[in-house]
Amino acid sequence: MAEEITLFDLSSKLPNKAWSLNPWKTRLVLNYKSLPYKTHRLELPGVAPHLRSLSVPPNAKGTPYTIPTIYLPSSKFQPQCNYIMDSKAIVFALENEYPEPSLHLNAPQLAKVEELWAQAMKALRGVVSLRIPSTLLNDSSRTYFEETVDLEEAVGGDEAWEEARPVLEAIATLLKERGGPFVLGGTGKSHRIPS
Repeated sequence: MAEEITLFDLSSKLPNKAWSLNPWKTRLVLNYKSLPYKTHRLELPGVAPHLRSLSVPPNAKGTPYTIPTIYLPSSKFQPQCNYIMDSKAIVFALENEYPEPSLHLNAPQLAKVEELWAQAMKALRGVVSLRIPSTLLNDSSRTYFEETVDLEEAVGGDEAWEEARPVLEAIATLLKERGGPFVLGGTGKSHRIPS
């Protein structure tokens, strides 16, 4: 039996275990391309030790070991290592390995979507991040999160939503440019999850 793709994600105390946005990007691509995969969940303090134990090379910059990480049984994208970290690198690897259905990664709108999404998440960091420890994390991950994530300047509530408003309006405009409901328009299977 052939090896299966493995998605490394973060554990959660919620019954619907997937919560972190970056692993969701990978999960959506796997589902869109109808690729079979299994999910291996890790507590936050266990991410680096576990990935190190698998001989995953650390990221060149930033946090050495991150989620999502994916294991591809065979990879033309990165033949020296079948483990890939970072949702964007994973998306490009999956598109390279499994080009159909296409993700349209060469679409000119992609750069604008990425820019706007980053701005929206920066503005809403407090809204999203302040509740993560108490709402989503098991005890060991909650302690690790509180000790390692700096939320000192994170702003929540109405102030955060007001800061995000122009960015969210720009995203809405981008969605309408090609008739929506997706950035690339509303025809075909451009970015729909297979049923």
